[in-house]
Amino acid sequence: MKALVLSTNNYRSFPSRKQRFAQRLAERGYDVLYVEAPVTWLAAAYPRQRSKLNAWRAGARAQGQHLWTASPSPWLPLFKKYEHIADHDAVVYYRYLSRLPGGWTTDLGVVLSYLPFVPETLRLLRAPVVYDCVDDHSSYPGLIDRNTVIRLEQRTASVADAVVATNETIASRFTTWLDKLSIIPNGVDYDLFAGPGMSVLKPGGGLSRNHSLLYVGAMREWFDTEIVAAVARAFPEYSIDCFGAALPSVCQALAGLPSVHFKGSLPQRAIAQLAPLYDAALIPFRMSPLTQGVDPLKFYEYTSAGLPVVSSPIDALGAFDESMVRIAFTPDEFVTAVQSSIDSDSVELRLHRIESSRRFDWSYRIAEFDRVIDATLSHRDA
Repeated sequence: MKALVLSTNNYRSFPSRKQRFAQRLAERGYDVLYVEAPVTWLAAAYPRQRSKLNAWRAGARAQGQHLWTASPSPWLPLFKKYEHIADHDAVVYYRYLSRLPGGWTTDLGVVLSYLPFVPETLRLLRAPVVYDCVDDHSSYPGLIDRNTVIRLEQRTASVADAVVATNETIASRFTTWLDKLSIIPNGVDYDLFAGPGMSVLKPGGGLSRNHSLLYVGAMREWFDTEIVAAVARAFPEYSIDCFGAALPSVCQALAGLPSVHFKGSLPQRAIAQLAPLYDAALIPFRMSPLTQGVDPLKFYEYTSAGLPVVSSPIDALGAFDESMVRIAFTPDEFVTAVQSSIDSDSVELRLHRIESSRRFDWSYRIAEFDRVIDATLSHRDA
């Protein structure tokens, strides 16, 4: 039996939530096709993206036992602004899936979708659907009409047999479908991060100060350069190391601060080895509906490594006390919180964070995912 994972991201070496759940479906015995993020014909206007327009011609590519990836054929732009264009693209998407060599729309056991834009595709597939919502898609910037995206997502939730949200903020958008709604937060490869974190700690000893602060993740419109600049000026003796892809505008905004270093992307295993060497970790996001609703993977990784965390306001982090994360609303508050985190940190607190983070391990999240899949299939069979 086959399964489709309709993703908003490309398949990559970094094991995202989408990839972990896709792999779990493969472990359950499905032949899984992970369909990468769609591109629009606007890619033709950007030389670096033009190759993506023909990626669909490669067909399905094997990624391991029972797991394949494929890139869809291009969509029309403006599908986030106009519902009729979204429905047109959804039909194009369905036709691509149905014509893909391998018969991926026959003997289809389940569809796991991260796309809120293609309810018509889901209807045409006629298979059990789990919609896993990890972001407020209506709050992204770009060629978008918020109300259009909300309507498309409501249609998606109506078609789906189960709806999953990463936190209460995201879940609040689906109160009409409480009977099929579950909350599964993001998680962490606990052993990967906790092992290096434990290895640098000696109970009864002191912490070594390396005068360095850590950020891991994409640096796009939501990355607050004013906060980072304030921290850099307040702690000129500290290096602020940023790992991940950064927009040119982000790099330019911080170019005059020699202590801010853009390190590029590293494999997750390398990040896990480096993380415990930092004095604190940062989540500097601009305040917006988009960032308020995220459930940041980096938080679970930071704390599993034992690090104190300072974050902008994020609803999902409101349940944790200051031993795990300090919340700051302004650049000045962020600076104060960083100082307090460093001053109060200890071997005992790091051990507490590492042990407390055990419950975030992906094994627990996957067990909940299994429950959702089982309930979805049982409901369809009833």
